[in-house]
Amino acid sequence: MSFSGLQGVQSSVKQGIPGVQAHLTAYSKRKPIFSGTDTLSSAHLTCQPPAQPFACSSSLPRRFRHPQAFKRLTHALCTRHTSQCRMCTLKCQAKQHSANMQTAPEVSPEVGKGKKLLIIGGTGRVGSSTADSLRQTHPNLTIILGSQSQESYDAAVKNRPSLQGLAFSKVNRNDLQSIMSAVKDCDLVLHCAGPFQRKNECLVLEAAIQAKKPYIDVCDDNDYAARAKADYHEKAKAAGVPAITSGGIYPGVSNVMAAHMVSTARREYDAEGHFVGKDGVNKSEAVQPKKLQYFYYTAGTGGVGPTIMETSYLLAGTPVIAYADGKQVNAKPVSQPLTVDFGKGLGRKTVWLYNLPEVESAFKYMKVPNVSARFGTDPAFWNWAMVATARFVPVKILRDRAKIRAFAKKTNPVIKLVDPLIGEKVGMRVDLELEDGSKACGVFIHKKLSDSAGTCIAAFVDTVLTGGTKPGVWFPEEPEAIADRMRLLQQASQGCIRFELNQPPWKIESDAKQMGMGFYW
Repeated sequence: MSFSGLQGVQSSVKQGIPGVQAHLTAYSKRKPIFSGTDTLSSAHLTCQPPAQPFACSSSLPRRFRHPQAFKRLTHALCTRHTSQCRMCTLKCQAKQHSANMQTAPEVSPEVGKGKKLLIIGGTGRVGSSTADSLRQTHPNLTIILGSQSQESYDAAVKNRPSLQGLAFSKVNRNDLQSIMSAVKDCDLVLHCAGPFQRKNECLVLEAAIQAKKPYIDVCDDNDYAARAKADYHEKAKAAGVPAITSGGIYPGVSNVMAAHMVSTARREYDAEGHFVGKDGVNKSEAVQPKKLQYFYYTAGTGGVGPTIMETSYLLAGTPVIAYADGKQVNAKPVSQPLTVDFGKGLGRKTVWLYNLPEVESAFKYMKVPNVSARFGTDPAFWNWAMVATARFVPVKILRDRAKIRAFAKKTNPVIKLVDPLIGEKVGMRVDLELEDGSKACGVFIHKKLSDSAGTCIAAFVDTVLTGGTKPGVWFPEEPEAIADRMRLLQQASQGCIRFELNQPPWKIESDAKQMGMGFYW
């Protein structure tokens, strides 16, 4: 197919585009974005040609992209297939709503002025990173670092000198009275004291509701998050307390990325990008989501330390919950690997199934019938070590927090040796497939997880401080959790190597290579 004769191409479009199937067949044989077997859907994941060839610009084979002709061809095709060109519409709306993601939104000096934030787990890697980020973005906010010992506070300040001068509060996260005493004089409670796995009580949330203090946690455990929602949602509403569970980087920002793409497809935004929900939907143009996949990558521990290893070991003993065709399915933890292309800045990484809370919340609150989440790390032997842990270590041990904590401490010296060699880059890719066959992708890549996690959590803190969360316990993707999703995403993506939303798959892939004569692969 030559692009030199564009008029002939336009003529072919009007006649039903005969002859392009050969190119699409050749395209389907190229190396896929995903490789591996996803038994959740009992299908090999490859790049299949769209059901209606050239219905939108995203279906154009990469090997036949010519910069000039592509632009004109896209216009001709979309004029012909306006109602079918979902991906082009998603891209246009994303551009209209997001403006410049690399520029931080202005934060009024009044935000946080006279307010006190208590960070429980504030001396840990995640909590201290969040405090550091908030000192820069909300200088008038008083930040209190809560921890069980003065020694941990001293160590945190030594590790991050920028925290010098922040107040310290001694608090035992496992004792309700201790928590109540700590939260009574603050205006917002942020719970960063993980891991959350195998915790049978939501004591910090309970204390926040009793004291009528807004609450955020960075929970990454499905059972804990589900319990927070089920047991405390109505209590929080009655007390007038806004609360967000799983408000970290992943889950957290990844949920908001998915929610934005789903709402864009459903036409739940007005012309200015404000969420209006079903009442504002043009039902003739709305498209429902069919499949949502979360893919995560972190180099080593991402600078977060032994806590992430403790969490990983606990997850290795937790069966995976996913959804296929509207039904819950179970899988072994750390199973069904896929090689995923995160695109420029990260490349291809292998990721495995894990049991993460955003899967169930996406199914319940975004009504997506097919949902799964996968995670991977480097170096590769860490992944295989996790596979071996999940297969050969008795489940009884993997569910024992004390034994897992001890094991994580024993492996920490090895981790400290390896982490500096591989860095702490973090990547998230969110893939959405719609009922009409079109696809949208979002990608988030940052060079340092330890910094990025703090930036993302700080964005959730800003949302609550500015009154963007309604009373009740909410997951990040619920409309009541985040009044202005684009503002949160703009804040959370600061410092990213790459951040994109609502893009066709080929734009997320690694760089195209010029093959000559204006063609790209």
